[in-house]
Amino acid sequence: MGLGNLIPFRQKWLWMVFTFCLAITFTGEPAWAKLDSSASSQKRYAIAKKEYQNLLYSKYKMKYRENWMHAITRFQSVLKNYPQTQESYKSVFTLGRLYHKLGKRTGLSADINKALSYYHRLETEFPAGWLTDDALYFAGQLYISRKSFAEARAAFQKILTHYPKGDFVPKAQRQLKSKVLQAKKRSPVRQPTVVLKDLTFVSGANETRVVLRVDGSIKYSKKRLRNPDRVYFDFQNARWDEHIPDNISVEDGRVEQLRMTDAKGFPSRLVLDLDERTKQAVAVRVSKNQLIIVVPQYKKKFVAVKAKSPKKKSTLRVAKNSISSKTQANQKTPVVVLDAGHGGKDYGAKGTHGLFEKDLNLQISNLIKKILQNRYQYKVIMTRKNDTFIELKDRGKIANKHNADLFVSIHANAAKRKTAKGIETYYLGSGSNEQARETAERENGDLVHSVADDAVQEILASLISTTKINDSSRLAAIVQKRLHKTMSKKFSGIQNLGVKEGPFFVLHDTNMPSILVEVGFVTHRKEGRQLKSKIYQKWLAESIARGIHDYLEEMAPSI
Repeated sequence: MGLGNLIPFRQKWLWMVFTFCLAITFTGEPAWAKLDSSASSQKRYAIAKKEYQNLLYSKYKMKYRENWMHAITRFQSVLKNYPQTQESYKSVFTLGRLYHKLGKRTGLSADINKALSYYHRLETEFPAGWLTDDALYFAGQLYISRKSFAEARAAFQKILTHYPKGDFVPKAQRQLKSKVLQAKKRSPVRQPTVVLKDLTFVSGANETRVVLRVDGSIKYSKKRLRNPDRVYFDFQNARWDEHIPDNISVEDGRVEQLRMTDAKGFPSRLVLDLDERTKQAVAVRVSKNQLIIVVPQYKKKFVAVKAKSPKKKSTLRVAKNSISSKTQANQKTPVVVLDAGHGGKDYGAKGTHGLFEKDLNLQISNLIKKILQNRYQYKVIMTRKNDTFIELKDRGKIANKHNADLFVSIHANAAKRKTAKGIETYYLGSGSNEQARETAERENGDLVHSVADDAVQEILASLISTTKINDSSRLAAIVQKRLHKTMSKKFSGIQNLGVKEGPFFVLHDTNMPSILVEVGFVTHRKEGRQLKSKIYQKWLAESIARGIHDYLEEMAPSI
């Protein structure tokens, strides 16, 4: 190319670069990004929709919350990256449907709240479209299930007023004329003084535990009926909170479902539909604003807290120390397995002050053991009593062998970033963020590379049993709360990193609630120096031991 041709070519090239930069300056994004946004949003939405359909077509996938959250995240990504597009409009509706269906399966009010928020978001943030009347109708259904009849009527009436040509108009008209909405409109339910606030269940290997939270003293009666087998509780002076659904599916081999009803007056009723194989007596106890109902596994003995009155109707008075001394004497001594992380040839993390994690973990674990044994009279098993190397896969087996009630693994953290500091507690899961996965990878060591990805996924899927997730996350929350509260009072600058889930192999093979506590960063200059201190170790042990005790008290009588 000659010099004469080169100059015009350079000028043309520079002009193209200048135009491209100008487009970015005034629009905030390259011109081609705008042109391609529609195609990109459609592609992203199609991927999300496919995952949604795969979920609904698989009964196995629908069992596990993790699969629901993957689908939800897909649509949230479309909404975040392509706002005000047709795909974001459809994504908001689908997010409402996902949380709606998930809430019906779990009975969790948080899921139902999410569904309602997305349904109403469709109405308020987007121009009226063909899905808006659908969203209002489904919102109305949710309000009816919560017994929020005024909100339900308002949702159905909006369909008639604002979307008279919508395909849900006939259904909305039928709902407004239904006996439920008409009756509630004419004669509102008398408001009692006590609210049955929350209802949850935990399905364990040995029992099903139903926990009912109340805001005062209630009178109840209990009766068991046959053909079909069921137990019901009538509450003479209480009503269900409006967010409690009409029924919750359990299907764990002991309890088929929970049914909640409200009459025009009293009583409000809780019915446990039992599996025909359930032969044992259903136990009841009271603790800290809770009525705890325990349905044991066949041939498993449990102690029931009997009402003081000889009559069937009894008064529930919630007290801090509600378990009688006789009941306490009949309960078995809780067994806690303490796992001092690393050991032997596995040094763990190395701190800035020459501190090895394996030594710190053992020192703190020994202190916790003394407190649990001497103060609380618990039986404590150590996975290692000295500087011994034990495979990760064998530590959980020790807890299972001793039929432990809890498994607590003690570790110290490390990071390349020298400013990283703080305390955190983990329970088993896929890992909610990159930092959690990095921590798990460091603690897992070589073992993380020895298990195939499909096996890892199978392990994690099996963990989404209600008891493993709910009990372990609850234990983690109580220990972390006590740990941060106590350490903050005694020392300055304590950072609370919270409760997280992570894929820790040391937790995966246990049959009981299991957590991993990271007591601090040995790589942080100040925190590493504190971790070497005997006084600091003493208060760490004190905090963790108290947290374990708090959990065991709360979850009695199953342990």
